[in-house]
Order: sequence, then C-alpha cells, then structure tokens
Amino acid sequence: MSQKKILARLAESGVLYHSKGWMPGTAGNLSIKDEKDPNVFWVSGSGLDKNKLTRKDFLPVEIESGKVLEGWKGREGLKPSAETSIHRAVYKAFPEMGCSLHVHTPESNLIEIGVSKENPIEDLPLLPLEIIKAFGIWDENPNVSVPVLYNYPKVQDISDHLEQHLIQAKPRVPFCVIEKHGITVWGKDLIQANRHLEAADFILKVRAMSK
Repeated sequence: MSQKKILARLAESGVLYHSKGWMPGTAGNLSIKDEKDPNVFWVSGSGLDKNKLTRKDFLPVEIESGKVLEGWKGREGLKPSAETSIHRAVYKAFPEMGCSLHVHTPESNLIEIGVSKENPIEDLPLLPLEIIKAFGIWDENPNVSVPVLYNYPKVQDISDHLEQHLIQAKPRVPFCVIEKHGITVWGKDLIQANRHLEAADFILKVRAMSK
C-alpha cells in the first residue's frame, strides 16, 4: 500500500475517534512509520480539528532528531503536534512498532492514582478481563498493569520518563496512561494499534464502572 493510502486511512481513523469523543476539539494526535524509511514517522499536525483530518495533515519527522524531515514541502503553516515527542518515545523504545495513537478517552482522563514530580510513574493493575487477549496475553487470570505517568506541563518531560520506563520495564500491555490527560497505544501497524486502542478503552470503561 502506498504512503498516501496509509495516511488516508490514518486520517479516517482520526475522524472516527473524533466521533467517539476520543479526540474532542483539536485534542490528540496520530502517527505511523514511513513505509520506506524506518527512521521516519508521519504525525498529525498541531491544532487540527480531527473531524476534518486528511492525509495532507501529516508531517514526516525523524525519530532520532525529532525534526521535520529535511527537504519536505507540505502545506504552509503546518507543524508537528506538541506531543510528537510521545510518539518518538514509543518508536525509540520499540523499533518494531509502526503506529502510535494518542487520544483523550473520558475514562483515561478520570484516572488519578497520585503520581507526582517526585514519583512520576506508577503501575495501575488491570482487571483480569477476557479482552486482554487482544494484547496477545493469553494467561489465565492475567496479572498485568499499565504505567500511569505524571502530567508534566512540558510534554518533553512526559516523553523522557515514558521512554526510559518503556526501555527498562518493557510493559506487557501496549499502552500507557498520562494522568488526567489521555492514553497512548501502539502496534506494529494501524490495524493492530486500533485493536489495542479499542481493548484499552473497554478495559478502562469497565474499571470506571466497577469503582
């Protein structure tokens, strides 16, 4: 599949997530690896209404430098989302991953477990639900947890802690929560990342209902 078609499908996903209430206003951002260059990913631009997202709303960013690919000529005024560094953290920790989705589901915004600047990451145990199999975890009564990060004012601080944690802890579940902010999921491609997002949303919905 061509890069244009891949970005068109990612844009369609953004429109869908907006309709679900996961990307209200201009919130959230989506990214996917370049088909030809694994050191480059395409990320949605800053300040865009996701209900109108198109393939032309994505920019190519180098994973190592975090800069827009030199020589790229896109729409004037388009710039990477402020949370591009979160996607970089995922791709740097897991080079085999090809897609990252950052959205603001209501239930993820309700999570508050007391992380702080002094204690920026805590693991939140997940209920042993059947849907966890969507993550490739087939344990009977799985004992798994998701990392919850402190919502630093500077996104780069969140990204730095996330990258370090993903590299060191290698969590089994393919998503993380930023307290009172949203969730980021990842997968080998858009299909898998979307599956992980739907499963994560379901798990957090059940958690909210059970409290």
